Amino acid sequence: MSVLLKNANLVHEDGINDVLITDGNVKVLKEGESGEAERVVDLEGRIVIRGFADTHMHLDKALIAEKVVNDSGTLKEAIDIMSDYKPSMSDDDIRKRMKQVIDWAYQNGTRFLRTNIDIDDGIGLRSFRIFESLKEEYKDKMVLESVAFPQEGFLENERNFELLEEALKEGADVLGGIPAFDPDPRKHIERLMDLAVKYDVDVDMHVDESDDPNDLSIRDLIHFTEKHNYSGRVTAAHLCSLAANDPESIQPILEGMKQQGIHVVSLPSTNLYLQGRGDEKNIRRGITPIRKMIHEHGINVAIGSDNVRDPFNCFGNAKPLESALIAAHGAHMGASDDLKALFNSVSLNGLKIMNIDPSVENSDHLVVIDATNERNAITAQSDVYGYLENGKFVKNQ
Repeated sequence: MSVLLKNANLVHEDGINDVLITDGNVKVLKEGESGEAERVVDLEGRIVIRGFADTHMHLDKALIAEKVVNDSGTLKEAIDIMSDYKPSMSDDDIRKRMKQVIDWAYQNGTRFLRTNIDIDDGIGLRSFRIFESLKEEYKDKMVLESVAFPQEGFLENERNFELLEEALKEGADVLGGIPAFDPDPRKHIERLMDLAVKYDVDVDMHVDESDDPNDLSIRDLIHFTEKHNYSGRVTAAHLCSLAANDPESIQPILEGMKQQGIHVVSLPSTNLYLQGRGDEKNIRRGITPIRKMIHEHGINVAIGSDNVRDPFNCFGNAKPLESALIAAHGAHMGASDDLKALFNSVSLNGLKIMNIDPSVENSDHLVVIDATNERNAITAQSDVYGYLENGKFVKNQ
């Protein structure tokens, strides 16, 4: 069946256009073009995008907050809990939890999702292989990417590094990293960058998730990005310690990030929850300075869910617009250009990180948001109005 979507607000493209869907083929009708269809849906200016992009999750850890409770709420206890708990997770349990959150994400309009998967001698490649099977299962609905993530470090455990390489050989999409959890953060970055170059994969690291202003491994990441000519292929997540520094100190760092094309993923929900716990007054928010990055430096900043109801963060619904709203509160971003930027941070900017064309034409994905502008989409936490699935337009009731 052919469907004509009239008055679609293509916020990442040409503004208000009609969109014709014929046998699953999506065509944006330009001015003066007309299209006939068996079914006509007037969107009345509702937002149409290819889909939300959630570029930072931990599906292997999701939904275990009720089983293992982080009483202190600290990052250290969360990591200790997971290190002990991981080996006891059954394959069936891992799969069910991953599927549940993927389904939530899909219902909330996410069509592009990147998740970190712990790779170490405690869990081996079990979680990774389960996710790879889910990637195949959902291939007609979503684009799913795996990040081989060394949560436990590897400089003191060479087997963990060997497992990372095995994951890349088996098809992991991206190589992760967490410099702070090895005794030599610079060496951690150096070895991972060498490995990424060897397998020609992008890099996506947890960097400086700390309240300490002296934790600035981002400078080393900038250095090795330049050394390997990896501009546009490196993503730095968290960067909380930048928020603990004065603006003058971080100015050259932000300039270096922009120059080397380093993407940023901010995780406002988790970092608001974890950071600043040692502060007794003037408690820090822990969110990297995304407003400055976007408006003053033009850095590509995406916003992700990160943890969904696990020991690192007991909250989360895999809902991009919720993450954008939390960022708006936490980063003091309420002006019209701020909210447009935040909407882009859960959609367009994540697509840039995943190297995906944002245009809906000829795409297998299309999502209609029940809002006519980005501000209302975030402030009203708008629902998904309709979407393209298996070549057919589905309108939510």
